[in-house]
Amino acid sequence: MTIFLRLIFSFIIPVIIFVSSVAIGNDKPSTGAESNQVSKCATVEFNKRQMERYPEFRTNKNAIERFTRGFENTDNLLVTIPVVFHIIWNTPEQNISEAQIQSQLDVMNKDFARLNADTVNTPAPFKPLGANTQIQFCLAQRTPDNQPTNGITRTQTNVVSYARTDTNMYYTSLGGIDIWDRDRYMNCYVVNFTGDILGFAQQPGGPPQQDGMVIGYKYFGTIGTATPPQDKGRTVTHEAGHWFNLDHIWGDEPACAQDDNVGDTPLQAGENGGCPNFPLTDACTPNAPGVMFSNYMDYVDDACMNIFTLGQSTRMNAAINGPRASLLTSNSCVPVGIIPISTEVPENFVLDQNYPNPFNPSTNITFSIPKSSFVTLKVVDISGKEVAVLVNQTLQSGSYKADWNAAGFATGLYFYTIEADGIKHTKKMILAK
Repeated sequence: MTIFLRLIFSFIIPVIIFVSSVAIGNDKPSTGAESNQVSKCATVEFNKRQMERYPEFRTNKNAIERFTRGFENTDNLLVTIPVVFHIIWNTPEQNISEAQIQSQLDVMNKDFARLNADTVNTPAPFKPLGANTQIQFCLAQRTPDNQPTNGITRTQTNVVSYARTDTNMYYTSLGGIDIWDRDRYMNCYVVNFTGDILGFAQQPGGPPQQDGMVIGYKYFGTIGTATPPQDKGRTVTHEAGHWFNLDHIWGDEPACAQDDNVGDTPLQAGENGGCPNFPLTDACTPNAPGVMFSNYMDYVDDACMNIFTLGQSTRMNAAINGPRASLLTSNSCVPVGIIPISTEVPENFVLDQNYPNPFNPSTNITFSIPKSSFVTLKVVDISGKEVAVLVNQTLQSGSYKADWNAAGFATGLYFYTIEADGIKHTKKMILAK
Protein backbone atom coordinates (compact mmCIF):
# COMPACT_ATOMS: atom_id res chain seq x y z
CA MET A 1 0.00 0.00 0.00
CA THR A 2 1.28 3.47 -0.77
CA ILE A 3 2.16 5.91 2.00
CA PHE A 4 -0.72 8.09 0.78
CA LEU A 5 -3.25 5.29 1.23
CA ARG A 6 -1.86 4.41 4.65
CA LEU A 7 -2.28 8.02 5.72
CA ILE A 8 -5.88 7.98 4.49
CA PHE A 9 -6.73 4.86 6.47
CA SER A 10 -4.69 5.82 9.55
CA PHE A 11 -6.03 9.32 10.05
CA ILE A 12 -9.20 9.98 8.05
CA ILE A 13 -11.19 6.76 8.15
CA PRO A 14 -11.01 6.04 11.92
CA VAL A 15 -12.76 9.34 12.72
CA ILE A 16 -15.55 8.92 10.20
CA ILE A 17 -18.48 6.85 11.24
CA PHE A 18 -19.19 3.97 8.91
CA VAL A 19 -21.89 1.35 8.97
CA SER A 20 -22.66 -1.40 11.40
CA SER A 21 -23.78 -4.59 9.75
CA VAL A 22 -26.51 -5.87 12.00
CA ALA A 23 -27.83 -9.39 11.88
CA ILE A 24 -30.23 -10.92 12.55
CA GLY A 25 -34.00 -10.22 12.85
CA ASN A 26 -37.14 -11.51 11.13
CA ASP A 27 -38.42 -9.15 8.47
CA LYS A 28 -39.70 -10.89 5.33
CA PRO A 29 -40.24 -14.32 3.83
CA SER A 30 -37.24 -16.27 2.59
CA THR A 31 -36.80 -16.97 -1.10
CA GLY A 32 -35.32 -20.38 -0.34
CA ALA A 33 -36.32 -23.44 1.62
CA GLU A 34 -37.84 -22.45 4.92
CA SER A 35 -36.35 -23.23 8.32
CA ASN A 36 -37.89 -23.10 11.74
CA GLN A 37 -35.50 -20.25 12.47
CA VAL A 38 -34.43 -18.25 9.41
CA SER A 39 -31.91 -15.52 10.12
CA LYS A 40 -32.57 -12.02 8.76
CA CYS A 41 -30.54 -8.82 8.66
CA ALA A 42 -31.21 -5.18 9.52
CA THR A 43 -28.19 -3.86 7.58
CA VAL A 44 -30.16 -1.52 5.29
CA GLU A 45 -32.14 -0.14 8.22
CA PHE A 46 -29.00 0.40 10.26
CA ASN A 47 -27.09 2.00 7.37
CA LYS A 48 -29.91 4.45 6.77
CA ARG A 49 -29.90 5.43 10.42
CA GLN A 50 -26.13 5.88 10.46
CA MET A 51 -26.16 8.03 7.32
CA GLU A 52 -28.82 10.26 8.84
CA ARG A 53 -26.73 10.60 12.00
CA TYR A 54 -23.36 10.99 10.35
CA PRO A 55 -23.40 12.60 6.87
CA GLU A 56 -19.72 11.68 6.47
CA PHE A 57 -20.67 8.01 6.26
CA ARG A 58 -21.43 8.00 2.54
CA THR A 59 -18.08 9.62 1.71
CA ASN A 60 -16.27 7.09 3.89
CA LYS A 61 -18.08 4.17 2.33
CA ASN A 62 -17.22 5.34 -1.17
CA ALA A 63 -13.54 5.80 -0.27
CA ILE A 64 -13.28 2.25 1.07
CA GLU A 65 -15.06 0.86 -1.97
CA ARG A 66 -12.71 2.66 -4.37
CA PHE A 67 -9.71 1.19 -2.57
CA THR A 68 -11.27 -2.26 -2.51
CA ARG A 69 -12.00 -2.30 -6.23
CA GLY A 70 -8.41 -1.35 -7.01
CA PHE A 71 -6.89 -3.95 -4.70
CA GLU A 72 -5.13 -7.00 -6.08
CA ASN A 73 -4.30 -9.81 -3.70
CA THR A 74 -0.97 -10.97 -5.11
CA ASP A 75 1.20 -12.00 -2.16
CA ASN A 76 -1.19 -14.61 -0.68
CA LEU A 77 0.62 -14.57 2.68
CA LEU A 78 -0.99 -15.95 5.83
CA VAL A 79 -2.50 -13.35 8.15
CA THR A 80 -3.36 -14.27 11.75
CA ILE A 81 -5.95 -12.07 13.47
CA PRO A 82 -5.92 -11.83 17.29
CA VAL A 83 -9.43 -12.34 18.69
CA VAL A 84 -10.75 -11.49 22.12
CA PHE A 85 -14.10 -12.98 23.14
CA HIS A 86 -16.04 -10.86 25.64
CA ILE A 87 -18.62 -13.01 27.42
CA ILE A 88 -21.38 -10.76 28.81
CA TRP A 89 -23.66 -12.85 31.00
CA ASN A 90 -26.72 -12.36 33.16
CA THR A 91 -27.54 -15.97 34.04
CA PRO A 92 -25.03 -18.81 34.55
CA GLU A 93 -26.10 -20.53 31.31
CA GLN A 94 -24.93 -17.47 29.35
CA ASN A 95 -21.42 -17.70 30.86
CA ILE A 96 -20.37 -20.22 28.23
CA SER A 97 -17.44 -22.58 28.69
CA GLU A 98 -13.92 -22.19 27.39
CA ALA A 99 -14.44 -25.39 25.42
CA GLN A 100 -17.39 -23.81 23.60
CA ILE A 101 -15.27 -20.76 22.81
CA GLN A 102 -12.49 -22.97 21.43
CA SER A 103 -15.03 -24.82 19.29
CA GLN A 104 -15.97 -21.49 17.70
CA LEU A 105 -12.36 -20.54 17.03
CA ASP A 106 -11.81 -23.92 15.39
CA VAL A 107 -14.78 -23.34 13.08
CA MET A 108 -13.47 -19.91 12.07
CA ASN A 109 -10.04 -21.29 11.20
CA LYS A 110 -11.45 -24.16 9.19
CA ASP A 111 -14.02 -22.07 7.33
CA PHE A 112 -11.57 -19.33 6.37
CA ALA A 113 -8.95 -21.87 5.27
CA ARG A 114 -11.51 -24.05 3.45
CA LEU A 115 -10.52 -26.95 5.66
CA ASN A 116 -14.12 -27.47 6.81
CA ALA A 117 -15.23 -31.07 6.28
CA ASP A 118 -18.45 -30.04 4.54
CA THR A 119 -16.69 -28.62 1.48
CA VAL A 120 -17.83 -31.91 -0.07
CA ASN A 121 -21.35 -30.45 0.02
CA THR A 122 -20.45 -27.45 -2.14
CA PRO A 123 -22.27 -27.96 -5.47
CA ALA A 124 -19.79 -29.12 -8.12
CA PRO A 125 -20.05 -26.02 -10.37
CA PHE A 126 -19.07 -23.79 -7.43
CA LYS A 127 -16.23 -25.89 -5.99
CA PRO A 128 -13.51 -24.30 -8.17
CA LEU A 129 -14.48 -20.92 -6.68
CA GLY A 130 -13.88 -22.02 -3.08
CA ALA A 131 -11.13 -20.01 -1.41
CA ASN A 132 -8.53 -20.50 1.26
CA THR A 133 -8.61 -16.85 2.32
CA GLN A 134 -5.20 -17.09 4.07
CA ILE A 135 -6.91 -15.47 7.08
CA GLN A 136 -6.61 -17.28 10.40
CA PHE A 137 -7.44 -16.44 14.00
CA CYS A 138 -5.82 -16.90 17.39
CA LEU A 139 -7.02 -16.25 20.91
CA ALA A 140 -5.28 -13.06 22.01
CA GLN A 141 -2.32 -13.79 24.26
CA ARG A 142 -1.72 -10.32 25.64
CA THR A 143 -4.01 -7.54 26.85
CA PRO A 144 -3.84 -3.98 25.52
CA ASP A 145 -1.38 -3.19 28.35
CA ASN A 146 0.72 -6.28 27.51
CA GLN A 147 -0.37 -8.53 30.36
CA PRO A 148 -0.92 -12.27 29.76
CA THR A 149 -4.46 -13.32 28.79
CA ASN A 150 -6.27 -16.33 27.39
CA GLY A 151 -8.21 -14.08 24.99
CA ILE A 152 -11.44 -14.30 27.00
CA THR A 153 -13.08 -11.75 29.29
CA ARG A 154 -16.14 -12.46 31.44
CA THR A 155 -18.49 -9.75 32.66
CA GLN A 156 -21.59 -10.34 34.78
CA THR A 157 -24.24 -7.77 33.89
CA ASN A 158 -27.64 -6.65 35.14
CA VAL A 159 -28.78 -6.29 31.54
CA VAL A 160 -31.26 -9.08 30.83
CA SER A 161 -30.99 -8.93 27.02
CA TYR A 162 -29.84 -6.75 24.15
CA ALA A 163 -31.83 -5.46 21.17
CA ARG A 164 -30.88 -5.64 17.47
CA THR A 165 -29.13 -2.26 17.27
CA ASP A 166 -27.94 -2.09 20.87
CA THR A 167 -24.40 -0.90 21.59
CA ASN A 168 -24.47 -0.89 25.40
CA MET A 169 -22.40 -4.10 25.57
CA TYR A 170 -19.41 -2.06 24.31
CA TYR A 171 -19.28 0.09 27.47
CA THR A 172 -18.27 -0.88 30.99
CA SER A 173 -20.36 1.98 32.35
CA LEU A 174 -23.49 0.50 30.74
CA GLY A 175 -23.08 -3.05 32.02
CA GLY A 176 -20.76 -4.34 29.30
CA ILE A 177 -17.00 -4.02 28.85
CA ASP A 178 -15.02 -1.42 26.96
CA ILE A 179 -13.72 -2.67 23.64
CA TRP A 180 -10.07 -3.62 23.30
CA ASP A 181 -8.13 -1.57 20.75
CA ARG A 182 -9.72 -2.46 17.41
CA ASP A 183 -6.40 -1.72 15.69
CA ARG A 184 -4.85 -4.71 17.50
CA TYR A 185 -7.81 -7.09 18.03
CA MET A 186 -10.97 -8.46 16.53
CA ASN A 187 -13.49 -8.05 19.35
CA CYS A 188 -16.33 -10.56 19.56
CA TYR A 189 -19.02 -10.01 22.19
CA VAL A 190 -21.23 -12.94 23.22
CA VAL A 191 -24.55 -11.81 24.74
CA ASN A 192 -28.19 -12.71 25.27
CA PHE A 193 -30.31 -11.14 22.55
CA THR A 194 -33.95 -10.11 22.62
CA GLY A 195 -36.14 -12.14 20.26
CA ASP A 196 -34.66 -13.97 17.29
CA ILE A 197 -31.52 -11.91 16.69
CA LEU A 198 -28.41 -14.00 16.03
CA GLY A 199 -25.67 -11.38 15.78
CA PHE A 200 -24.28 -8.29 14.08
CA ALA A 201 -20.93 -6.81 13.10
CA GLN A 202 -19.61 -3.40 12.23
CA GLN A 203 -17.98 -3.11 8.82
CA PRO A 204 -14.61 -1.30 8.44
CA GLY A 205 -14.37 2.40 9.09
CA GLY A 206 -16.88 2.83 11.90
CA PRO A 207 -16.43 4.27 15.38
CA PRO A 208 -13.56 2.50 17.18
CA GLN A 209 -15.51 2.13 20.41
CA GLN A 210 -18.13 -0.06 18.64
CA ASP A 211 -15.96 -1.84 16.08
CA GLY A 212 -16.63 -5.51 16.75
CA MET A 213 -19.02 -8.41 16.36
CA VAL A 214 -21.89 -9.26 18.72
CA ILE A 215 -23.24 -12.81 18.76
CA GLY A 216 -26.10 -14.45 20.62
CA TYR A 217 -24.85 -17.08 23.07
CA LYS A 218 -27.29 -19.64 21.63
CA TYR A 219 -25.71 -19.38 18.18
CA PHE A 220 -22.04 -19.52 19.13
CA GLY A 221 -19.72 -22.48 18.71
CA THR A 222 -20.75 -26.09 18.23
CA ILE A 223 -21.33 -27.39 21.78
CA GLY A 224 -22.90 -26.21 25.02
CA THR A 225 -25.64 -23.65 24.40
CA ALA A 226 -25.36 -23.81 20.57
CA THR A 227 -28.92 -24.28 19.28
CA PRO A 228 -29.97 -25.96 16.00
CA PRO A 229 -30.11 -25.07 13.19
CA GLN A 230 -27.48 -22.43 14.04
CA ASP A 231 -25.20 -24.81 15.95
CA LYS A 232 -22.20 -25.15 13.62
CA GLY A 233 -20.52 -21.83 14.44
CA ARG A 234 -21.46 -20.22 11.13
CA THR A 235 -23.08 -17.13 12.67
CA VAL A 236 -19.59 -15.95 13.64
CA THR A 237 -18.18 -16.94 10.23
CA HIS A 238 -20.95 -14.84 8.61
CA GLU A 239 -20.42 -11.83 10.88
CA ALA A 240 -16.63 -12.03 10.52
CA GLY A 241 -17.25 -11.73 6.79
CA HIS A 242 -19.11 -8.48 7.45
CA TRP A 243 -16.29 -7.28 9.72
CA PHE A 244 -13.94 -7.80 6.78
CA ASN A 245 -16.27 -5.76 4.53
CA LEU A 246 -18.35 -8.46 2.84
CA ASP A 247 -21.99 -7.71 2.05
CA HIS A 248 -24.80 -10.22 1.93
CA ILE A 249 -24.61 -12.29 -1.21
CA TRP A 250 -27.90 -10.94 -2.58
CA GLY A 251 -26.86 -7.30 -2.19
CA ASP A 252 -29.61 -6.42 0.31
CA GLU A 253 -32.40 -5.63 -2.15
CA PRO A 254 -35.16 -7.94 -3.45
CA ALA A 255 -34.32 -7.56 -7.14
CA CYS A 256 -31.36 -7.76 -9.51
CA ALA A 257 -30.19 -4.15 -9.61
CA GLN A 258 -27.80 -4.39 -6.66
CA ASP A 259 -24.99 -6.91 -6.17
CA ASP A 260 -22.62 -7.82 -3.35
CA ASN A 261 -19.65 -6.24 -5.19
CA VAL A 262 -18.06 -9.64 -5.75
CA GLY A 263 -17.67 -10.85 -9.32
CA ASP A 264 -17.80 -14.62 -8.78
CA THR A 265 -21.00 -14.81 -6.72
CA PRO A 266 -24.13 -15.13 -8.90
CA LEU A 267 -26.77 -12.43 -8.82
CA GLN A 268 -29.47 -13.28 -6.32
CA ALA A 269 -32.92 -11.82 -5.68
CA GLY A 270 -33.04 -12.30 -1.92
CA GLU A 271 -31.90 -14.31 1.05
CA ASN A 272 -32.34 -18.08 1.32
CA GLY A 273 -33.23 -20.01 4.45
CA GLY A 274 -33.37 -23.62 5.52
CA CYS A 275 -31.42 -26.02 3.35
CA PRO A 276 -32.38 -25.67 -0.33
CA ASN A 277 -31.91 -28.36 -2.94
CA PHE A 278 -29.42 -27.78 -5.73
CA PRO A 279 -29.86 -26.17 -8.19
CA LEU A 280 -31.84 -23.26 -6.79
CA THR A 281 -32.75 -20.56 -9.31
CA ASP A 282 -34.56 -17.25 -9.03
CA ALA A 283 -35.48 -14.25 -11.15
CA CYS A 284 -31.92 -12.90 -11.10
CA THR A 285 -30.25 -16.22 -11.98
CA PRO A 286 -32.98 -18.29 -13.69
CA ASN A 287 -30.70 -21.00 -15.09
CA ALA A 288 -28.57 -23.72 -13.50
CA PRO A 289 -26.32 -23.78 -11.58
CA GLY A 290 -28.44 -21.02 -10.05
CA VAL A 291 -27.68 -19.03 -6.91
CA MET A 292 -24.90 -19.84 -4.45
CA PHE A 293 -27.12 -20.55 -1.45
CA SER A 294 -24.29 -22.42 0.34
CA ASN A 295 -22.27 -19.21 0.66
CA TYR A 296 -21.48 -18.09 4.21
CA MET A 297 -23.02 -14.69 3.42
CA ASP A 298 -26.49 -16.13 2.75
CA TYR A 299 -28.98 -17.13 5.48
CA VAL A 300 -29.28 -20.89 5.09
CA ASP A 301 -28.91 -23.20 8.08
CA ASP A 302 -25.40 -23.62 9.47
CA ALA A 303 -25.12 -27.17 8.15
CA CYS A 304 -25.72 -25.94 4.59
CA MET A 305 -23.13 -23.12 4.57
CA ASN A 306 -19.69 -24.12 3.32
CA ILE A 307 -17.97 -21.59 1.02
CA PHE A 308 -16.26 -18.23 0.66
CA THR A 309 -15.33 -17.52 -2.95
CA LEU A 310 -12.06 -16.30 -4.41
CA GLY A 311 -13.66 -12.92 -5.02
CA GLN A 312 -14.84 -12.67 -1.42
CA SER A 313 -11.35 -13.62 -0.27
CA THR A 314 -9.84 -10.78 -2.28
CA ARG A 315 -12.39 -8.35 -0.86
CA MET A 316 -11.62 -9.41 2.72
CA ASN A 317 -7.88 -9.17 2.13
CA ALA A 318 -8.45 -5.67 0.76
CA ALA A 319 -9.94 -4.77 4.14
CA ILE A 320 -6.93 -6.25 5.92
CA ASN A 321 -4.55 -4.27 3.71
CA GLY A 322 -6.65 -1.12 3.86
CA PRO A 323 -8.89 0.04 6.71
CA ARG A 324 -7.80 -2.85 8.97
CA ALA A 325 -4.11 -2.74 8.03
CA SER A 326 -3.02 -2.05 11.62
CA LEU A 327 -3.81 -5.70 12.43
CA LEU A 328 -0.87 -6.75 10.25
CA THR A 329 1.57 -5.41 12.85
CA SER A 330 -0.35 -6.48 15.96
CA ASN A 331 1.68 -8.64 18.33
CA SER A 332 -1.38 -9.76 20.27
CA CYS A 333 -1.09 -13.39 19.11
CA VAL A 334 2.39 -13.60 20.65
CA PRO A 335 2.46 -14.61 24.34
CA VAL A 336 4.24 -12.32 26.76
CA GLY A 337 7.85 -13.50 27.01
CA ILE A 338 8.08 -15.08 23.54
CA ILE A 339 10.58 -13.60 21.12
CA PRO A 340 8.81 -11.11 18.84
CA ILE A 341 7.85 -12.36 15.39
CA SER A 342 10.45 -11.28 12.84
CA THR A 343 9.29 -9.16 9.94
CA GLU A 344 12.50 -9.41 7.92
CA VAL A 345 14.70 -12.39 7.15
CA PRO A 346 18.30 -11.98 8.39
CA GLU A 347 20.86 -11.76 5.61
CA ASN A 348 22.72 -14.93 6.59
CA PHE A 349 19.81 -17.25 5.73
CA VAL A 350 16.61 -17.32 3.73
CA LEU A 351 13.43 -18.68 5.30
CA ASP A 352 10.44 -19.42 3.10
CA GLN A 353 6.94 -19.48 4.56
CA ASN A 354 6.10 -22.99 5.64
CA TYR A 355 3.71 -24.82 3.35
CA PRO A 356 0.94 -25.62 3.71
CA ASN A 357 -0.17 -23.08 6.27
CA PRO A 358 -2.71 -23.73 7.80
CA PHE A 359 -1.82 -27.42 7.78
CA ASN A 360 -3.12 -30.80 8.89
CA PRO A 361 -1.23 -32.72 10.04
CA SER A 362 2.12 -32.00 8.32
CA THR A 363 3.92 -28.93 7.06
CA ASN A 364 7.43 -28.27 5.79
CA ILE A 365 9.80 -25.37 6.33
CA THR A 366 12.44 -24.58 3.72
CA PHE A 367 15.51 -22.42 4.31
CA SER A 368 18.87 -21.68 2.70
CA ILE A 369 22.19 -20.69 4.28
CA PRO A 370 25.05 -19.10 2.35
CA LYS A 371 27.84 -20.59 4.45
CA SER A 372 28.51 -23.34 6.96
CA SER A 373 26.54 -22.52 10.14
CA PHE A 374 25.19 -24.15 13.27
CA VAL A 375 21.43 -24.09 12.74
CA THR A 376 18.67 -24.66 15.27
CA LEU A 377 15.05 -24.94 14.14
CA LYS A 378 12.47 -25.38 16.92
CA VAL A 379 8.68 -25.39 17.25
CA VAL A 380 6.95 -23.96 20.33
CA ASP A 381 3.28 -23.86 21.26
CA ILE A 382 1.31 -20.78 22.22
CA SER A 383 2.40 -21.07 25.87
CA GLY A 384 6.05 -20.96 24.85
CA LYS A 385 6.67 -24.65 25.51
CA GLU A 386 9.09 -26.32 23.10
CA VAL A 387 7.28 -29.14 21.30
CA ALA A 388 9.73 -30.14 18.57
CA VAL A 389 13.36 -29.68 17.53
CA LEU A 390 13.62 -30.12 13.77
CA VAL A 391 17.25 -29.09 13.25
CA ASN A 392 20.10 -28.78 15.75
CA GLN A 393 23.41 -29.22 13.94
CA THR A 394 26.02 -27.67 11.70
CA LEU A 395 24.90 -27.45 8.08
CA GLN A 396 26.90 -26.63 4.99
CA SER A 397 25.79 -23.89 2.63
CA GLY A 398 22.74 -24.90 0.63
CA SER A 399 18.98 -25.33 0.76
CA TYR A 400 17.16 -27.51 3.27
CA LYS A 401 13.64 -28.68 4.08
CA ALA A 402 12.42 -29.66 7.55
CA ASP A 403 9.11 -31.51 7.92
CA TRP A 404 6.94 -31.39 11.02
CA ASN A 405 4.19 -33.93 11.53
CA ALA A 406 1.81 -32.53 14.14
CA ALA A 407 -0.44 -35.56 14.41
CA GLY A 408 -1.53 -35.82 18.03
CA PHE A 409 -1.01 -32.12 18.77
CA ALA A 410 -3.86 -29.78 19.67
CA THR A 411 -5.20 -27.45 17.01
CA GLY A 412 -4.19 -23.83 17.22
CA LEU A 413 -1.28 -21.43 16.82
CA TYR A 414 2.36 -22.54 16.86
CA PHE A 415 5.65 -20.72 16.29
CA TYR A 416 8.85 -21.90 14.69
CA THR A 417 12.18 -20.22 15.31
CA ILE A 418 15.31 -20.68 13.23
CA GLU A 419 18.66 -19.51 14.59
CA ALA A 420 21.96 -19.26 12.70
CA ASP A 421 25.06 -17.26 13.62
CA GLY A 422 23.23 -15.90 16.66
CA ILE A 423 20.38 -14.40 14.64
CA LYS A 424 16.81 -15.58 15.31
CA HIS A 425 13.83 -15.47 12.98
CA THR A 426 10.36 -16.39 14.25
CA LYS A 427 7.21 -17.10 12.28
CA LYS A 428 3.76 -18.44 13.09
CA MET A 429 1.69 -21.28 11.70
CA ILE A 430 -1.76 -22.73 12.27
CA LEU A 431 -2.61 -26.38 12.89
CA ALA A 432 -6.25 -26.74 11.85
CA LYS A 433 -7.94 -30.14 11.96
